[in-house]
Amino acid sequence: MAGHVYGETELITYVYFHIGARSALRAAAESTDGQLYNLLNAMVMSAFTVEGYFNHLGEKFGYPEWNNGEDRRTKIWDKYPMLRKKVGLQSAKIKESYPLVADLLDFRNSIAHGRTATHKIDQAVDGVKWPHREKIPVGWQVPLNPEHVQDCFESMRQLIIELNVAAGLGDKPFQKMGTSTLRFVANEGSSLF
Repeated sequence: MAGHVYGETELITYVYFHIGARSALRAAAESTDGQLYNLLNAMVMSAFTVEGYFNHLGEKFGYPEWNNGEDRRTKIWDKYPMLRKKVGLQSAKIKESYPLVADLLDFRNSIAHGRTATHKIDQAVDGVKWPHREKIPVGWQVPLNPEHVQDCFESMRQLIIELNVAAGLGDKPFQKMGTSTLRFVANEGSSLF
């Protein structure tokens, strides 16, 4: 039946980022093929999950500019202590409360502009399998090992759950991806059957 749909859909973007990070972590655990790229994706998506959640919660607690794109001044490092106070927790810095989440944000910042960099290497090795094929992580590659990325992901989840519970929003902040309110109006002369 032809017609027109009216309404609105709210996308809870940080939940999509969380799902992306979790999927990338699973793929990295299942295969070494493409593992570096899956770990990279998991780190970036985890960092985006944190910022997306801060913007989401900030809008609910008096900072609508964080979520509507108008805020260009409040750094993510400042949002965390502000939100903690708003939900009744003692003010604290991310680096103190969740150092692995700080690692996520530092990682994101280190690759955000995609700059080419040259890194000096001076490292003892037991042997080289093939000339020029030895993998020696440098720069932003260093934190991309499965255990560290998994630990960062879990720390990100703990931070968000802690804030969500303190805000009175429950302990399952990753369940709902969005909501929709839609109305369908059939075209004149259209039939349901």
